[in-house]
Amino acid sequence: MKHLAKQFLERTLEATAFETVDDFQQILLDSIPIIDVRAPLEFAQGAVSSAVNLPLLNDAERKKVGTAFKEGGQPSAIAKGLEILPKEVRDVRVARWVRFLEEHPNALICCWRGGLRSKIVQTWLHETGWQVPRVVGGSKAIRTFCMNTIDAAGQYDYVVLAGRTGSGKTQLLKELRPSIDLEGLAQHRGSAFGGDTASQPTPVNFESALARDLLSFQSTRRILVEDESRVIGKLAIPQSLFEKMAISPVVVLEADEVDRIQHIYQSYVQGTPEQVMLSNLEKIRKRLGMERYCEIRASMQNAYFTRDREEHFSWLTLLLRYYYDPMYDYQLARKKDRLIYSGPKSTVKEFLMTHHKFQTK
Repeated sequence: MKHLAKQFLERTLEATAFETVDDFQQILLDSIPIIDVRAPLEFAQGAVSSAVNLPLLNDAERKKVGTAFKEGGQPSAIAKGLEILPKEVRDVRVARWVRFLEEHPNALICCWRGGLRSKIVQTWLHETGWQVPRVVGGSKAIRTFCMNTIDAAGQYDYVVLAGRTGSGKTQLLKELRPSIDLEGLAQHRGSAFGGDTASQPTPVNFESALARDLLSFQSTRRILVEDESRVIGKLAIPQSLFEKMAISPVVVLEADEVDRIQHIYQSYVQGTPEQVMLSNLEKIRKRLGMERYCEIRASMQNAYFTRDREEHFSWLTLLLRYYYDPMYDYQLARKKDRLIYSGPKSTVKEFLMTHHKFQTK
């Protein structure tokens, strides 16, 4: 078996002559499809959005090969891999890659470091007539490129869009460019009622998406972002970007309470099960204090029981007055030296387009 492993390694190393790609910027901006051949557990830690996990080895197989490597080095690991992947198993996996390539003929191959696994897959596909480039340095190199891109985020100028909860900041953000929707990238609307952290992307996925957005704005110098705390759900805004946001000019979007409550109801409450809303309320119980918490909770339960929209507006009014508005007013007071404009949506939008050259999407 070790003799076969040596022959296999020699043949696979010939893949070094095959085509490679190291233009990470193009990979991100063009969302080039990637066959990520890492094991599922590795892939679950994060990848670029255009990557699809079609592993060379599953988790159990990778563990066996890893044990063999520790005990006898690369020859033993390759021998174990050949044992695990007889021709019938190999043919099934090659067929999966080919099916993907038939739909995405411009796809690339990627593993963690762009090493032996990528070369093995590249060789097997070459034997079936497919010439598929591999990513130099693999996912690790793409990750490094993304982090370097984010570290350079301070080179841009930012305008921070602030406003009380329900004022429609996210909607205005989506109407103008260049802009980055950090909550959208984090898949969380940024408050106790903003979403389930379990459904958020991994930090790697979040940061690769952020890097892609930053790269797409290289021709501009000013980007619109929403006012955020450092943490969105379970994800943190990278330090370089957050520090620049903290010294950037602030524009405040104003809206009356009735409009805000209707917006919050439509965006967060309508269609959301009672138990989910009660659980969200529980997250801020200590900050509310027991008396106010119980008052809002009783009002919320009554609204769900009666299925009365106006009853929902009642507890939302309490939530804004007891919790969100005081918190926002405190935070805005700390930014007053950076405030350059405030007003309703129509005038804020006009100000941003006229004085800061933002454009409609």
